[in-house]
Amino acid sequence: MKVYSVKISFIFILCLFLAGGLFAQSFSQERTIDSLTVLTELDSLKNIFGTNKEIPPRYELEILKALSHFPELKEVTISFKVQKIKTTLNTRPTVASLFFRSKCKRKYIVRIDESTSPTKVTLKDAGFNARIGVFGHEFNHIIDYSNKSFFGVLGRGFAYASKKSKEKFEKEIDQKTITRGLGWQLYDWSNYVLNESNGTEKYKEFKRRIYLEPQEVNDSMIQ
Repeated sequence: MKVYSVKISFIFILCLFLAGGLFAQSFSQERTIDSLTVLTELDSLKNIFGTNKEIPPRYELEILKALSHFPELKEVTISFKVQKIKTTLNTRPTVASLFFRSKCKRKYIVRIDESTSPTKVTLKDAGFNARIGVFGHEFNHIIDYSNKSFFGVLGRGFAYASKKSKEKFEKEIDQKTITRGLGWQLYDWSNYVLNESNGTEKYKEFKRRIYLEPQEVNDSMIQ
């Protein structure tokens, strides 16, 4: 009887061991497949939307996924630069292209702040979808600039000096981002900035006034 019990126990343990091995192998394959899927998607997006783009590797997938909602920017030259600026991101035409190129051939620069200050809202601390949302917002700025003449772009810059004009314009840009199909991503960005980031209360209050808040983004999506 004892021998029989030992055999049963041995068989039971062996089954558990084999099942565990199969599970581990399956899990490993799942992770590998998932990684390969991401790499395949990245390569595909780069082939379609990566032309004339200078992109930091750490934000490559987010930028390309956001660009996939802006097919008219496929051939536009855009450089993404990590620099110390007052806000998280900003986008401008390059000075040379603004003066010496037609509006359809301008070059643009998106500046990204990665300050280590504990009270700054930095892109690298945001979630994946949130980063897609804010890049989508910036690409709508490029669309706006590309539709304006030299003097129209200057006029936009002067309008930014007015808080009322800036609020109106930035909320319009947020609305256009939602219309492009990036509503949930913009929601995640707004929620991160206002409810999860280390930004100061003064900065968050500025964001609440100038941009759409999470509930406003959500309300806009269901209208």
